[in-house]
Amino acid sequence: MFGVYLHVSSSTVKLLILLASFAPYLMLGGVLGFVVLAIARHWVGVAVGGLVIGASVATQLPGYLPNGTPGAGPAMTVMQTNILFGGGDAGVVVDEVRRNGVDLLTVSELTDDALTRLDAAGVGSELPHRYVAPGPGGSGTGMWSRYPLDEHKRYDGFALAQLSARMLMPDGQAVTVFALHPVPPYPVTEQWVSEMRRVEQILADVSSGPAIVGADMNSTTDHSLFRDVLSTRFENAAGQVGAGIVPTFPAEKWYPAIIGIDHILLAGARAESVRTVEIPHADHLAIIADLRLD
Repeated sequence: MFGVYLHVSSSTVKLLILLASFAPYLMLGGVLGFVVLAIARHWVGVAVGGLVIGASVATQLPGYLPNGTPGAGPAMTVMQTNILFGGGDAGVVVDEVRRNGVDLLTVSELTDDALTRLDAAGVGSELPHRYVAPGPGGSGTGMWSRYPLDEHKRYDGFALAQLSARMLMPDGQAVTVFALHPVPPYPVTEQWVSEMRRVEQILADVSSGPAIVGADMNSTTDHSLFRDVLSTRFENAAGQVGAGIVPTFPAEKWYPAIIGIDHILLAGARAESVRTVEIPHADHLAIIADLRLD
């Protein structure tokens, strides 16, 4: 029951926000409790447990059901990666761009040194157009595109760099693209709440045309503020294809990534597949989506 509460709660209490990242795993505990109660023939408990399981399924199942119709427009591949204070292996990032035929790359925690190493690894040969705002620590952000970028914009009022641009496709179609990285809910929860609400407003202002977001959102589909972002025109690429939870964090541990905080969001486009790849020396898996514009 606690996992369901965390999913539906709009609480801004720090502990509850942090625990919401693990809500699906807490819901699995309800299944174990149901089995124990059934073995003990505690029928009232079984009935209550059945209701809890039903509520849990209702919160999680939609993410595993593909929705919508395939796009009929140009095909694209998008990759989002957080490179841990610029320390991620730039050569592997560019190798994955090349191997996956990436057309739009968004990078969180881009430093000046990482930018130099990405250039040396040949990112410009694959994706010749860029809009970057490198910075110290985790503050920098960047985007690289196969197609021209203009109308560059950096949004004020955030701790980290939040960028957008217009990408001009070969057929003349314009696509609004974003590279976003709101702060995590720890240690300053109030700032995370404020930035998530600001991201929602920024995306709500995209009233027409195709748009793509690559982001370390520092939130999962079990956070109500992230679902508020999805109340705009934007949909989660993983949800479109029914991939469910796509864990991206933490990476490079002895255990697999357990929470999905890196996302590709789409408006006026449909994902065809979503996958993750490892980037050495980064604490996030990169997420890649193949898609078609509507």
